[in-house]
Amino acid sequence: MFPANPIFQREFSSSSRSVKTNFLIWAYLVLLALLILILWPAGGIHSVASSSSKQIFSLFFGVNLTLVLLMVPAFSATSISWEKENNTYDSLFITMMKPHEIMQGKLFSSILMIVILVFLSIPIASVCALTGGISVLLVTKIVSLIFVTAVSYGLAGLACSAWFSRSSTSIVMNYAVMMVFAGASWLPAALLSNIFFLQKFKDVWQFVRCMSPYDAMFYLLYPETYRLSMETVSRGDAVTPYGIFIGFSVVLSIVSFVLFARGITRPAVKSKAVQGEFYTGTSQAIKRKLTWPFYLVDPLKRKKTIANWSNPVFVAEMRSKLFANPKFVLRLVSAIFILSLMLLILVSWQYSTMLKADTVRIVAIIFQICVVALLSPGVSSGLITEEITSGTFLMLRMTPMKPHTVIFGKLKATFFYALIFIVSSFFVIFAMAYLEQQTVFPDGSFFSPDWWSEVVRRSHQEGWYDKLWLTYKRIVIWIFILLLSTLTFLTCGLFASSVSKNTGMATALSYAITALICIVSLAPLVLVNKISTSLSYVILSFNPIAAAAQITNNSLNDYPGLWKANMACLSILIAFFLAAATLRTWCLFRARD
Repeated sequence: MFPANPIFQREFSSSSRSVKTNFLIWAYLVLLALLILILWPAGGIHSVASSSSKQIFSLFFGVNLTLVLLMVPAFSATSISWEKENNTYDSLFITMMKPHEIMQGKLFSSILMIVILVFLSIPIASVCALTGGISVLLVTKIVSLIFVTAVSYGLAGLACSAWFSRSSTSIVMNYAVMMVFAGASWLPAALLSNIFFLQKFKDVWQFVRCMSPYDAMFYLLYPETYRLSMETVSRGDAVTPYGIFIGFSVVLSIVSFVLFARGITRPAVKSKAVQGEFYTGTSQAIKRKLTWPFYLVDPLKRKKTIANWSNPVFVAEMRSKLFANPKFVLRLVSAIFILSLMLLILVSWQYSTMLKADTVRIVAIIFQICVVALLSPGVSSGLITEEITSGTFLMLRMTPMKPHTVIFGKLKATFFYALIFIVSSFFVIFAMAYLEQQTVFPDGSFFSPDWWSEVVRRSHQEGWYDKLWLTYKRIVIWIFILLLSTLTFLTCGLFASSVSKNTGMATALSYAITALICIVSLAPLVLVNKISTSLSYVILSFNPIAAAAQITNNSLNDYPGLWKANMACLSILIAFFLAAATLRTWCLFRARD
């Protein structure tokens, strides 16, 4: 039995006694309790109608499901990769234990912590039933939905941990799986259902949408509304979105378990990186360097001497992150480029009969924020912990460099790295600029010499630059908000890396803070009558999506000057994260081992 498994005993004991685990569980329970306190009616439960109680119930369990999804990778996605990073993975197989016993110990210790997390929320969730209008069967189904979601994505995290050697990569991939199946499964139904040659696949798009736990929860809470809004859902009880989700979760769990077992039992795979060849012929070297894309990266791997005025940490990070793996950078940039173009085409095609400029603007804002929020924390969350894990942090301490030199060098390199991915989505910026009504530029082709001559002529007219600013100031402000958001997420990851013991913990912490900034801070829009206007203004001031929505399509008029407050709040967060990371690095530099 697995309780007697030594790996299970070690993993479960260390996890249950960990300060990090206890903090996450307490924070999770306190947030749920505060949410109930905020949602609870001021007049008492006797004054709550059935619809109002169901609204409280849906908000509570929606937030509960989101928190569980955010916390699952912290328990499962680092189980195996942590052993690999600390060079203890091979030691597991030297013991007398069989591979399936090692697998069982890791599996049950991770899943049990997730199960305990879900069951600890049941007493708080049961309070919602006191408002009336909620059956015990409905509560049981919702709790089982959250339980199945946590276990299935926990197994997916274990599979990622078994196949990737770095905890940060494992966590990022676990979040990516969640985003695809739990968050983006509604995109095919929203973007492809009205395209004439894809309309016959409506059943398929609806099935894909049912893979999301949020879709299944919406069906359980509001079945009649769901059936009216979804044409392809059967009106019988044989096949329901809840049943489809449970079936998909079982399939995902089985596939994840097979991948996890395969990743544990497979033999060690050596790196396939090919060592660079040395060229002595000048003509051959010049020919390769002038051939695309070899001119981007020196094929001879020659490194110029770092100049005296350059930050050596910045140069080292640029060489190791950007130019060390140019194929990955080119592929990721191409993927973002293609996704941004396809998204704009599909939005325009799907909503061609009722398209509004604000629709495209909101899609563009959400897409760029998602790109930045997904990539930036993962890029910067290992800047300090990887130095400590690899043993090179001691070398940094032996150099005459100051802690702020290390911090700013790493931040500068990661910002340049993230900036490449932002620039790759320039189609989004062009689309937003095209939607602005303007009279400052003439009609005609951008590549025509006559067009440029007319622009030069108009630029000498009085007031032309004022018109140019009034026309495109919203785009300029949005670009500044996007850059500030990127710096915020990067410094957040850098701060998490400086205060964490390993990269996995730093990655989980940085993504949790990013979720607070991008998702949780939108709570005042849902809890309109529960939070005062002044408090709502303060909370929304930290959200870049709300600020960008106000400046680009004039929404959220109840909060005047929100975009200005957002720029100030993001600047304060950047300063705080930088100061905290520098102070923590200074303490690490002065620590006596």
